[in-house]
Amino acid sequence: MSQAEQNQGGDAAQPRDPKRRHDYEGQAKFERGLLRRLLELILPERGLVIAALILFPLVAGVQLVQPIVLKQAIDGPIKAGEVSPLAYYAGVYFALILFHALLQYVQAIVMQLVGQRVMKDVRTKLFRRVVTLAPSYFDKTPQGRIMTRLTGDVANLNEFISSGLVSVIADTVLLLGIVAVMLYMDWRLALISFALVLPLIGAIAWLRGRIRQLYRAIRNRNTALNTYLNESIIGMVIVQAFTREERSASEFKERNYGVWREQLRGVTLSSSLSAAVQLAKVLSLALLFWAALTKVFGITASLGLIVAFVDYVDRFYAPVDNLSGRYTILQTAMAAAEKVFTLLDTQEELAQPQDPTPVPELSGAVHLDNVRFQYATGEEVLHGVDLEIKRGQTLALVGATGAGKSTIVKLLGRFYDPSGGAVRWDGHDLRDFNLQDLRRRIAYVPQQTFLFSDTLGHNIALGPGREEQAKAAAEAVRADSIAKDLPEGYDQLLGERGHDLSAGERQLVSFARALASDPELLILDEATANIDGETEERIQQALETLLADRTAVVIAHRLSTIKQADQIVVLHKGRVAERGRHVELLEQRGLYWKLYRLQSEEAA
Repeated sequence: MSQAEQNQGGDAAQPRDPKRRHDYEGQAKFERGLLRRLLELILPERGLVIAALILFPLVAGVQLVQPIVLKQAIDGPIKAGEVSPLAYYAGVYFALILFHALLQYVQAIVMQLVGQRVMKDVRTKLFRRVVTLAPSYFDKTPQGRIMTRLTGDVANLNEFISSGLVSVIADTVLLLGIVAVMLYMDWRLALISFALVLPLIGAIAWLRGRIRQLYRAIRNRNTALNTYLNESIIGMVIVQAFTREERSASEFKERNYGVWREQLRGVTLSSSLSAAVQLAKVLSLALLFWAALTKVFGITASLGLIVAFVDYVDRFYAPVDNLSGRYTILQTAMAAAEKVFTLLDTQEELAQPQDPTPVPELSGAVHLDNVRFQYATGEEVLHGVDLEIKRGQTLALVGATGAGKSTIVKLLGRFYDPSGGAVRWDGHDLRDFNLQDLRRRIAYVPQQTFLFSDTLGHNIALGPGREEQAKAAAEAVRADSIAKDLPEGYDQLLGERGHDLSAGERQLVSFARALASDPELLILDEATANIDGETEERIQQALETLLADRTAVVIAHRLSTIKQADQIVVLHKGRVAERGRHVELLEQRGLYWKLYRLQSEEAA
């Protein structure tokens, strides 16, 4: 065999090269691990699975009896020329067909129930895993990839469990039964009929490795396509604003073509499996007739036996063909399982202490103690920052883009942990607290408001039993006017991301949402950046009243909104450049003075 042939057939059999043999064995071990975990998903439904396992031999047994009934009818009354007994045999045969159909129907229902329940449980586990992951995971993972895991990949697992797995088990039981019955009826004729089985297994094994690799590539291309599609839909305004419609359509066409090309290769290889099975069946029937007619090896076969063997051979290769087709489902499921379990096993959530310290009521201050921070890219964005936010005071952060303002407020909400130093709450490191308990004390208003496809009231309350607090908070920030303008008030369903509200109205809702939780620490990340002048004026008085007795950190885009802050900190390239009150900083004529003067000139 040439080197090229060895390389080509390397996936079909264990390779001779030690390195390739190691890779082959590693892949086989990995796939066994995936199968084991897939079966573990089914264990909670063991009652239904046991019912299905009982049905498998019953279904196979009914099919095995049918050719025997034909043989007895042919070698009995048909051979003797008797017509009347045929009604009995015909009745038995058709009763078996009906009984077989009924058993298959029950079996399909049982396995569909198993598949649907497993899909529901896996999707729930995946979502629970996703909502506990740290923001750093979402920083580097495309949304489309996560959506594919929760939808397409889980659906592929369901198809394997409800259709693929039941077919594999049922067909295997039927194959074993057919082999046993044929060997019992005439072992010599049976061995001749099975002469091509081993070459067929070799052909299937030769194609198997290529199909496995190909379907992994198909899953990767589908994920990339979904990611591009998701990004394009979210950014459709940008696409249209910069007249990129044709360019985007062309890029999507190219990516879609890549998926189509790989899927076409997959269909071709899968069809090759089916064609090989059909060819083996035709040749096996030819060998069967040749052996029966020539009486080779002393074989003496009645017409009924030949008909029964023809039926068995046909029934034998049907599940073989099914198994080759189910292998495609298996490979799709294995590729999906690999990605699903990878997400389930992802350990990127923020560490929780084994013995958490109870979060005390804030009485002193929140302190950034020599905090350093770097993102996954490795570039440090905060360099030894020291800040203290005393209880009941408002601290404002200002600075150019990239100065580290948003990073600081995300550290305060413990969306990230510092690379060095610590963020302290009344002297306690935030990492000593239970994360959920800590965040119940904090309200965070991001610059980009996100509203759910839910009622206005639920978007403010974000939980049951808080309707009155939500309405009171909405009134405090003048968001109650939004409810008054909606036909169903607080029960009005909002569109996706709240698109039926203006940017200012969405921001007011986010203010109300934050205040409804009555936080001890309020974080506003450039929360007035997207609010028009009229709306800003409407909420400014409410904010001043609410911040008077509340600990707050405000990132200010408009410096005019933080004149009353107790402390203003100017950040420059990840370091504290200036700090003080509004008037004090203006008197220093430093960075703050320059920023304020620039905004005043732009306003004029």
